[in-house]
Amino acid sequence: MKRQFNDYERHNSIMSSPTPSAGRGCPVGVGWIGRLGGVFRINYVAYKFCVHAYRNHPLKAEPKSPMIRLVIGRLDYRGVSGAPAITFKDYGGSEKLNGIPDMELKPITKLVINRLFSTLGIQFDVSNVKRLSDVFEYCVQCSWFSGFIGFVSDALPDKAIATVPIPMIEPLSSIIGLALAFNNPNFEVELYSDLWPLLTDVLSQAKALGLRLTIHTSVLDVNRIYVFDEVVRRMIRLPRIDMLTNTTDFTNKVEVVGESYRTPTIQPNPVKVEPLVAEPRIDEEVVNVVKTLGIELGGVSTLKALSDLVGSEAVVRAVSMGYLAYNPMDLTVRLSSKGLALLRAVGEGAN
Repeated sequence: MKRQFNDYERHNSIMSSPTPSAGRGCPVGVGWIGRLGGVFRINYVAYKFCVHAYRNHPLKAEPKSPMIRLVIGRLDYRGVSGAPAITFKDYGGSEKLNGIPDMELKPITKLVINRLFSTLGIQFDVSNVKRLSDVFEYCVQCSWFSGFIGFVSDALPDKAIATVPIPMIEPLSSIIGLALAFNNPNFEVELYSDLWPLLTDVLSQAKALGLRLTIHTSVLDVNRIYVFDEVVRRMIRLPRIDMLTNTTDFTNKVEVVGESYRTPTIQPNPVKVEPLVAEPRIDEEVVNVVKTLGIELGGVSTLKALSDLVGSEAVVRAVSMGYLAYNPMDLTVRLSSKGLALLRAVGEGAN
C-alpha cells in the first residue's frame, strides 16, 4: 500500500510537467516510458488515470454557439459562414433575390420595429399590421423612403446564402436587416447599421434568443460594444500636420488615412455591395386620386365627393401615403405639399 501511494505521488508530479499530449487528458510523459531491453514499461497507475478520465469525461461535439459580431469599416469582411444565411452583400455563389422577402411578421419582430420607430421618433404602431410591406405602406412618416424598395414573396432559400437588395441607407438598413434576423432565427444574418449604439437592448435580446448576427458599421462607441461577442475593426492612422511635409496639397496625402500599420488579421476579399434601389413606385390609383383632386376639383374637396369619383380605398391609400391631408373637423381633403409635387411631376411627364 505504501509503494502504491509513492508511485501515485511520483506520477502526479510528472503529470504536472509540460509534456506533449496524446488524446484527451493523457500526457505521453505520464509516469515514465522507458526503453529497457526493447520492452516498453508503462506505469499502471497512469494507465488507470487515463481510462478513468476518459470514462468520466467522454468526448462530445460542442454545439455551435450564437455570435453577435460588430465589424467596423471592413465591408470586405465575410460576415456569414455558410448556408442558410441572409446578407446585403453579393458573394460568389450567393442567390440574389429581386426584392425584399415580404414576410408575415412575428410578435417579436413587430416589437423590434416598434422599438426602432420609437428611437427615430416615427409615430406608427406595427402591432396591427401583418406583413413587412404593410409597415412601409401604411406608415405616413415612412413614405419618404418606402418607395425605394421592392418586395417579393416571403419564401427564402433554406440551403443557400440569400443576397437581399437592402440599401445601406438608414433607417432602411436597420429596419429591414433586424426584421429579417428576428423573423428568421435559423438563418445567419449580415446587415449594415449605424444605429446600433441606440439599440443595445435589441442586440441583447438577439443574443438571448441565440441569433447569429453580424453588423457592419462605420460607427464606434466604445462604451456600448460590450453587447457583442466579437469586434472587428479596421486600423487607421491619422497623421499629424507636421508629417505632411513638402506640400499642403491634402489630396495627395488622403490615402494615408486607412493605411494599416499593423499586421492584418483579415485579408481583403472581393465583395460587391450593389443594392437594388428601384425608382419610387406609386400606385396608379393614387396618382388618379391626386390628378382628380388637383385638376378637376381645384385641390380641395369633401371626402364623400372625392370617394364617389375615384373610390374610397384609393383615397385612404393617398391619405396614408401623405399625398392628401384630411381634416376631420369638416370632412374635407386637400392636396399636401407632397401631393402637389406629385401632381407637378405627373404634369411634366405628360408634356
